[in-house]
Amino acid sequence: MMIDEKEQGKGYGSEAFDRVIEFIRTKPFGDSDRVVLTCNKDNTGAMKLYESKGFSASGNEDGEEIEMVMTVDQA
Repeated sequence: MMIDEKEQGKGYGSEAFDRVIEFIRTKPFGDSDRVVLTCNKDNTGAMKLYESKGFSASGNEDGEEIEMVMTVDQA
């Protein structure tokens, strides 16, 4: 997911991300409670957003990408 640069900082990404996490909480893909994403290490804005939503770096990296994880409860 990407938000156009001129639209960033308006809360659109945060709201969209909240909706995605709420959907994931319904367990549409099975009984896992672990959510994993990757983010470019230089994208500090995205990393800050993900951290504010409960993600943390797993320690796994692939080139310029850093893996971030969180555990969700069922809705």
